[in-house]
Amino acid sequence: MDKYTDPSRKMLAILLWGLIILLPLTVLAEETPVMVIEAAKSAIEQARKAGAEQHAMDDLSAAKSWLSLADKTYEAANSIMARVSTAKMKRAREEEVIYLATMAKAKALTAEAKAKKQTTAVKLKETQKDLADYQSAIAVMREKLQEAEGAKEIQAKAEAERKHLEESQRMADEIEARKRKELEEVQRKTAELESLKQREVREGRLKEEKLIAERERETTQAKLMEAQVGAQRTKEAQEIRAKEEKFAVEKEKMAVMEAKLQALEQEKAMLIAAGKIPKVTAKAGDKKIIMTILTIDLFTSASDLTLTGKKILDGVGDFLKTYPDSKVLTRGHTDSRGKTEANQTQSEKQAQKVREYIVAYQNVSPGRVTAEGVGSAQPIATNASETGRALNRRVEMIVLIGEP
Repeated sequence: MDKYTDPSRKMLAILLWGLIILLPLTVLAEETPVMVIEAAKSAIEQARKAGAEQHAMDDLSAAKSWLSLADKTYEAANSIMARVSTAKMKRAREEEVIYLATMAKAKALTAEAKAKKQTTAVKLKETQKDLADYQSAIAVMREKLQEAEGAKEIQAKAEAERKHLEESQRMADEIEARKRKELEEVQRKTAELESLKQREVREGRLKEEKLIAERERETTQAKLMEAQVGAQRTKEAQEIRAKEEKFAVEKEKMAVMEAKLQALEQEKAMLIAAGKIPKVTAKAGDKKIIMTILTIDLFTSASDLTLTGKKILDGVGDFLKTYPDSKVLTRGHTDSRGKTEANQTQSEKQAQKVREYIVAYQNVSPGRVTAEGVGSAQPIATNASETGRALNRRVEMIVLIGEP
């Protein structure tokens, strides 16, 4: 498996692009609308040069569409009427322009990546064909080389036979010389052993006398050592208990670290899986995965689930079945138009309908899923424009990690 087909690299690429798209607007707001628009234009041009018109036309078209919206919004923000607006309204328009241009840049980057990937795949196929041709040429050369080696092998065998005869004669001469030398060595060692035996007899008597004195001394030392060993064993037992206690503490810490690592791995896998669901935007929170679905993709004007919305929730249901130990909170949101009480009622109704569909048609346990509505209290974009309001009208599926 090479670097172009490795699934782990594909998943990493998807995660990186997801993080780019989900950058908070508070960070992007550090740039001016003009800077972000120019950056989006540059990204679109780079994508076009990379071949996106042939290999990623949908993403390139989306990027151009977002950029067009950003240009129009910027022109509107700089009109005569907009110049007399309050600072707060101007800032809201700038944030809207920055958001639209950022989306255009993200789509352009996606188009460029897809085009480069397609180009790389074509080059890889060409390289593999060249490699196959090269290997065929090597096979032909090896056959010719084997024919030449056959002639050399016959000549080498004759030369080896001659050298073997010479080596046998040399070894026979060495064996004869070694036997003569070994005989002389045996005679010398016999004389040395006789002399050694006589010396050992004399030394044996002296050793016996020393042994008696040594035993008496050892008896005295043994009694002293017995007392010292007892004290040492007590000390060693205390040290062993201390080490065992320390090991138990370290083992407990290791278990906590392993549990955290497993939770992080599960969070990563869940985030990737959630990001693959069509029309669902996923991000990681503190021990939770937040999946956001725009209301326009789920409901009709009468807050009834559309066919597209049901397909989206089918994908969410499959995701929840893959992680059956996690609880889910379905939370409805609206924009700020209309009365607060009506918005609250509508958000609760939409959240409850999503919960009912997941439970009834995806066989998710009712005890796992709860629903609530917060009305317009938690916007994620400005309510001063239709684009911002569309983003605020949403349903969030909050999957709690590690809470059965």
